[in-house]
Amino acid sequence: MATTTGPTVADLLARNKATLSSFQPRPLFSEMPAMDLPLPSTIIVGCCDARAHPEEFFCLRPNEVIVLRTAAGRVSPVLKDLAALEAFIGYGKVKQLLIVHHTDCGGSHMKAADIKAHIISRRPAMKPEIEAWDTPSFGGKSPTESVKHDVAIVQQDELLSETLRKGTKGFVFDIKTGVVHEV
Repeated sequence: MATTTGPTVADLLARNKATLSSFQPRPLFSEMPAMDLPLPSTIIVGCCDARAHPEEFFCLRPNEVIVLRTAAGRVSPVLKDLAALEAFIGYGKVKQLLIVHHTDCGGSHMKAADIKAHIISRRPAMKPEIEAWDTPSFGGKSPTESVKHDVAIVQQDELLSETLRKGTKGFVFDIKTGVVHEV
């Protein structure tokens, strides 16, 4: 298993403090209508891998899109979140959903059965629940195949508006070249 590293909580808080001199306050939701600021109509679901930031490879600005990140970028864990966001933003007002997987994802290196077995070994009493999980793995599929699978999941989810379902597209980000291509 790979070693882990990263900034401490104290490091992150110090970084935050360093940004305060140039911080631009964000409008409250209650202020947005008077400022003629719309809510985002695009959502991106991507992987939580630290090498694959949609904010970076799409050059995103504040209030442009909503980004949800999951293990392996799988969409199943956030289907309820997508429905809740549509309730908040307005049913049918979310026009685009981009599902972005990436090359060399951890989800392509592990099988769902191995993930479940590892967790069950620590929590055997929860075996029936864990076995029913839709685990964040590509299940032997390529990133292209896993994205297609996730797009199909969204397009079949009747809790989501037809606008969102039809506006769902899949992409793969290449971590070596930086290229994002549509699937």
